[in-house]
Amino acid sequence: MAGSALAWRWRHNPLRRRSDVFEAWIGLATTCVIALGAPAAGWATGAAVGSTLRHTVSVEHAQRTQLPAVVLKADPREVPDSDPESGQVHEESRPAVVRWTASDGRARTANVLIPADRGNGDRITLWTDRAGQAPVPAPLDAGTADTHALLAGIGTFLAASVLGLMGRQALMWHLMRRRLAEWEREWAAAGQSWGRAGAGG
Repeated sequence: MAGSALAWRWRHNPLRRRSDVFEAWIGLATTCVIALGAPAAGWATGAAVGSTLRHTVSVEHAQRTQLPAVVLKADPREVPDSDPESGQVHEESRPAVVRWTASDGRARTANVLIPADRGNGDRITLWTDRAGQAPVPAPLDAGTADTHALLAGIGTFLAASVLGLMGRQALMWHLMRRRLAEWEREWAAAGQSWGRAGAGG
């Protein structure tokens, strides 16, 4: 039933107006955008972001290294806030002074964040620059890069779909205004001919 209601706009019949054909083309274009254009845009964006992030992963891992370090002095553990709903205590890291040996054989020290369950004298693994001279943030991992690429692709797909629907709504609103104006002109013309001899009324 719905198919026949849509198909009549494509068939020649005395009730079909030019605006009906235009409306049918708008529906077809919107369907193509959502069914083909949005997935293609999402895939292209995800692939581009993924390629860039994988390159970043490769570069960061090449420029950084992990070295063993010893905790010299860890700050006292603060009483962390607890989750009022679950009652669980949240404490992930705390500041500490650590010492490690650089690639030139010299000892280095720095203030870094260590896991909250580590203390004085404990051994940890520290990310440093390639020469081991200074601490650096951990490099981006491949799993995180893939997740970001996936989210970028999904976001682009959703944005393209929404824009397609918004464009359709804007065109339909404009089309409806033109259709109402056309109907008003036709009613005005029909009203002028009513009651006249030979007008067919």
